[in-house]
Amino acid sequence: AIGNVTGSNSVNVFLGLGLPWCIASIYWASAGQTKEWRDKYPTLKSEYPEGGFAVMAGDLVFSVIIFTVCSCTALSVICYRRRAFEAELGGPKGVKTNTAILFVMLWGFYVGVASWKVLNPNAATGEQVVAVAVGVMCIGLGMVLIAGAINLYSRMQASKRQSAKDHFAQALMEHNTRVGRFQNIALKVHASIVSAQDVNLVNAIADLRHQWDTM
Repeated sequence: AIGNVTGSNSVNVFLGLGLPWCIASIYWASAGQTKEWRDKYPTLKSEYPEGGFAVMAGDLVFSVIIFTVCSCTALSVICYRRRAFEAELGGPKGVKTNTAILFVMLWGFYVGVASWKVLNPNAATGEQVVAVAVGVMCIGLGMVLIAGAINLYSRMQASKRQSAKDHFAQALMEHNTRVGRFQNIALKVHASIVSAQDVNLVNAIADLRHQWDTM
């Protein structure tokens, strides 16, 4: 999955941007400056008198730097997990939960900071550093809050399951007690019936003896 995502993004960037840019470079190299080109890039017409294909960097550098930092962080976490737990994903419950939270927070960090830069294209370098620092703190705070909420929910569910087990054990004990009492009553009734049968048998034998003696 990781290789598929990385390869797909690479192909999309290399072909989706590289091929159109290559075609545009060839076209503008042959076309030279035009009125439309000069109106669109007034600051470049004196620097590039022969014209050419121009792509304004804008917020691309900042976005690429943030994306690179997030990617290196994610790859570092994956390498650490391979050495520590012999698994890039999954593993012990706490580890896999924290890893998932970290990756989601990194995605949110990149989207949030890159969007902030687009909305503030003229932000100074100091403001950019502060924005990145705030984003990093949000990652840490978000991990603590989300992990705490998940841990609390897990404990509540475990408590509910334990309560259900205790209730079932108590109900089973009461059932066994009732069955035991019923068995004792049944044994007493059976003993009474047997005793009554024994008395009748003794009386029958005594009658037979009496009849034999009187013959």
